[in-house]
Amino acid sequence: GREAPPRPSFHHLSVSLFSACLVVLNQQSRGAGMTRASVASLRLALLAAAVVADDYTVQFIIQIDEMRREEVLVTVREAKAPIGAQRFRELVNSHFFDGCALYRVSPGFILQFGLSSNVTLQRYWDMLGPIRDDTLIEHPDWNIRGSLAFYTSGPSSRGTQVIINYDDNHQLDAKGFVPFGRVVKGMPALTSVYSGYRERPQASEIRSQGGAYLQHEFPHLSYIVSARQVAFVEEPVVLSKNFTGLLITGGMVIAALLCCVCTRVMSTRIGPMIAEGRGYAKPPRRGHSAPMGADDDDDDDSPPTSPAQ
Repeated sequence: GREAPPRPSFHHLSVSLFSACLVVLNQQSRGAGMTRASVASLRLALLAAAVVADDYTVQFIIQIDEMRREEVLVTVREAKAPIGAQRFRELVNSHFFDGCALYRVSPGFILQFGLSSNVTLQRYWDMLGPIRDDTLIEHPDWNIRGSLAFYTSGPSSRGTQVIINYDDNHQLDAKGFVPFGRVVKGMPALTSVYSGYRERPQASEIRSQGGAYLQHEFPHLSYIVSARQVAFVEEPVVLSKNFTGLLITGGMVIAALLCCVCTRVMSTRIGPMIAEGRGYAKPPRRGHSAPMGADDDDDDDSPPTSPAQ
């Protein structure tokens, strides 16, 4: 059998749509008498829309427990990992993540998901094979708190499993865990998912038995109810712990230097003034009583005199 032609990526569709809009725009501008400035402005707007289309946001609805659901928003940047971002979009738009368990939860390390409870569906994606590693990265990111990356066990082994970093895990940067997005809302909800099973659920058993295995052996796991692409949400600027620690250390060094300078100024200028008695109240003039609190001689300390005879 012949191989099915590859599906066009979202980027290719955006460029094609952009080109088609330009053709229509040129035709309309000739008939409507549009000015060159207005045509140029519309072209720039279409170009900006095509560029922004590479970035997207996904809304996850998480079933934390029987009584609680939470929203989590994830923003994906294709410039960070083009191949990984494209695979993640395909999984989201095919509703693959719906019903997936958050089956590996290691507090302070990572949260892992991406194995379907539907054995047939998981087998289909496994047959598609893993994706290639991202090597041409325009804006590389790091495995810091809140970042997402595909799980990998070696070169070109990324499939459907995704990790979310609970902490700054820079040791994963050199192991092929290439972040493609970050959590922009709902990180507290992710840290509150059930974590009692830790690493006990086995990926091989999930692949072979699906949801029946998880429900029987690990009934308290948190689940993804749905994952849908929504309106784009800009990701906030986040500093890693290492960089934040560097800023704090630098601030402490600067504060220490300022303290040394102030101490030096006080010792060289104010010290002599204190030594010479400057800055204190002047002694009272003759004929005037001393102010209250002055150190007068205590008459009680003088020896008593005998009364007059």
